[in-house]
Amino acid sequence: MSELIRKFYEKAHTMPELIESKITRFRHNPDIKLEFEKWIKTKSFETEEPVVVEGHTAKELSELSPYISGEGAFVLLLELRENPKRAQKRISNGFKMM
Repeated sequence: MSELIRKFYEKAHTMPELIESKITRFRHNPDIKLEFEKWIKTKSFETEEPVVVEGHTAKELSELSPYISGEGAFVLLLELRENPKRAQKRISNGFKMM
């Protein structure tokens, strides 16, 4: 479990149940987790070898829409890995809620 990620969500006043759910998702995707932790520390997407899921990086996702913040880009990477069709549909629909 990442205390850095936990503290990030606690500082954002995220509900405890949601924090646990998010941490579990990141735990199951350690490459995305490590990159997210780096982003938390630096607020930068710059990395030598970014994680690529379904052709997308967190940096690229964050540049597609003002609705996708740093954290949102990493959550979307998780969704691309876990449910690529749904995530690709969200991206192509301009990130509208479904």
